Amino acid sequence: MTYRVFATIIASGFLIGCTAPATTSPKSKEQTDRPSPVTRSVPAGFISPEILQGSPSINGTSLRSAAISPDGKRVTVLRGREDDADQLDLWAYDIDSGAAARLVSSTDLLGKPETLSEEEKNRRERAREYGKGIVSYQWVDKNRLMFPLGGDVFLYNLETQKSQQVTSTAGFETDAKVSPLGKHIAYVRDNELYTTDLSTGTEVQLTQGANDVVRNATASFVVQEELDRSTGYWWAPFDNRLAYTQIDESPIAIENRIDFGSDGIKNISQRYPFAGTDNASVKLGIVSRSGGKTVWADIGDDPDVYLTRVFWSADGKALYAGILARNHKTHIFYKINPNTGTSKKIYSDSSPTWLNIGSDNYALKDGGFLWSSEKTGKRQIYKISANGDAAQITPDSVLVKNIQCVDKSAGVIYFSGWDKTPLEQHIFAINLDGSNLTQLSQGEGKHGASFAENCASYIGYFSNPQTPPQTRAFDNTGKGLTWLSENKLDNDHPYAPYMDNHIDPEYGQIKAEDGTLLDYALFKPVDLKPGEKRPSITIVYGGPGVQRIEKSWSRQNYARMLAHHGFVVFQIDGRGATNRGKAFEDHLYRSMGRAEVIDQTAGANWLKTQDYIDPDRMGVYGWSYGGYMTLHMLAQTDLYKSGVSGAPVTDWALYDTAYTERYLGSPNPDHENYTQGAYENGSVFPYLDGLTEDVLLIHGMADDNVVFRHSVKFMDAMQDRGASNMRVMTYPGEKHGFRRKSNKIHRDHMIIDFFVETLGE
Repeated sequence: MTYRVFATIIASGFLIGCTAPATTSPKSKEQTDRPSPVTRSVPAGFISPEILQGSPSINGTSLRSAAISPDGKRVTVLRGREDDADQLDLWAYDIDSGAAARLVSSTDLLGKPETLSEEEKNRRERAREYGKGIVSYQWVDKNRLMFPLGGDVFLYNLETQKSQQVTSTAGFETDAKVSPLGKHIAYVRDNELYTTDLSTGTEVQLTQGANDVVRNATASFVVQEELDRSTGYWWAPFDNRLAYTQIDESPIAIENRIDFGSDGIKNISQRYPFAGTDNASVKLGIVSRSGGKTVWADIGDDPDVYLTRVFWSADGKALYAGILARNHKTHIFYKINPNTGTSKKIYSDSSPTWLNIGSDNYALKDGGFLWSSEKTGKRQIYKISANGDAAQITPDSVLVKNIQCVDKSAGVIYFSGWDKTPLEQHIFAINLDGSNLTQLSQGEGKHGASFAENCASYIGYFSNPQTPPQTRAFDNTGKGLTWLSENKLDNDHPYAPYMDNHIDPEYGQIKAEDGTLLDYALFKPVDLKPGEKRPSITIVYGGPGVQRIEKSWSRQNYARMLAHHGFVVFQIDGRGATNRGKAFEDHLYRSMGRAEVIDQTAGANWLKTQDYIDPDRMGVYGWSYGGYMTLHMLAQTDLYKSGVSGAPVTDWALYDTAYTERYLGSPNPDHENYTQGAYENGSVFPYLDGLTEDVLLIHGMADDNVVFRHSVKFMDAMQDRGASNMRVMTYPGEKHGFRRKSNKIHRDHMIIDFFVETLGE
């Protein structure tokens, strides 16, 4: 193994990896004359980092957040530009003809560069929202739409074809929502909740008392990041009241994060709830739309809980709140009287390991509601009656992803999920009594949907490895209507220059040690010759809540890019991945860094036996949990020659409460939820003596999710061992998901260059 000298230098905010010339064995004449099958740069017709991250996107037209107008005549979308796919404008399509028109240009309306508040930056990071301009909107009525832009709220009128600014303040309005009757909007400014009457323009402040640690109508960090609740307030059905949260972050210790930027250094004081430490406390209140005294709800006696879901009954006479225990094993719904705040327990779920809390809740006219649960092992839809009785609606043969729409008058539920293979996703309809299950979507691949409010029609999304994302209107029987974006791969498509070198992944399965079948995908270079042995890169994730192997266009082009540079690319979903049922995930319970390593090892052992693989030139790359897994695979096995670890968790005690404790319990030995060895064995540090391969460490220096301290601790441990096989590239100002196109291109070139150097010969 060749090692390279590494020096850590802080210069202009960068940590720079400095390498000395490698000392290698003399090459034979055969080795010298043989051209390497891998390359740092690719010719025309192949995908490079500039092509992958460029505009127009090689994926084709990008339509996002499709919504059908209240009168059913139009479909509105957010659409990226030809010269900047991330700059989003508001467009409308005629649902009969498919004719499209841009309603609002985000740059023309704002007239100046958009500056986001820190709260908005954080909210978008939690939502993984990487667009800019108009990133969200709502229909107000059949003629008006509401959207936030540049920290203010606007209306667009289809009749006048003009935009109207609703708010114009020094503060920054976030999380704007139209009331159910369309007469008001609500939003959060400076951690207080406000409403504006759209007919008079009158603004009312509904909450008081916010300060540096007390925040109204805003979800806490871990609830946004780990429990899929991005909001902190909810309109009642008839516009008369709002429920909202009040969080107190004072119990959370401050993590001082140094934000290195090209224009200087900032000290960011972030209240980050590390595993085993205090969370924010939470209260749930109800307030009149016109303001006044808040009624505080009784949500139980235990203050150390998570408020997961809040929704109103159909008649607005009750409020439901979901409360998850700190140990993630019990989830209780409370039914709350909004006039008094009194409550009673109505329904609960429990698990001996942990609960994955669903995002589906639909109030029914009879006082009950729909909820999705994994109590059978696969997520199913249940009807919860007014007195708390649960009746399963969907059959055990399907796995439900999300409820898409509920036609209460017809008694039909529309949902997404799968029934034959987890590699696909389809749209289904089923009656509320569980009869007449029907698959609406057709075609092998991944289907999604956005339904009209009355469920009469929907916007369908589709892709597979041969078909980039398509968008089309359908009626509620699955009959195709107008194309909004056929995104056809013809000569005018941005991907057309790369079609001659298109790589279809090969799918297959291998067995885990317990006989469980694991899905994999394989991308072979187009110039792979019979008898030739190539270096390979395994792209790894391995953690819970994520599925990488699926028959969609999504994420495929990164693997194609690496294959276009000469590598065989391999991916496998081991035990712990999502969308295969709860038992498949439960292998990670108190056992991170073990079950995933075993399954990735099985994949690597299978891969190295293939006749087109050079087993001595195998590499591994991953980001976030995948970065964590890269370090484990290098340290715990001798299967790989090198690896790239992006933004890795290195010590679970440095990650947040809600995610980490869900799987590993408490890190505190005297806590009842502690399991000996869970944190100790899950950390990468006990295994670092085995990490002798070349490793490239990449991290954004403003990362507030997997904080930069993870990588600092790893660097310190490697340097303490005298290890000279580590290189580091850091990115000032970047968070967990990179936003600057130039940095994305630079990062991808770093990865390719590293693997060409370490695996290429």
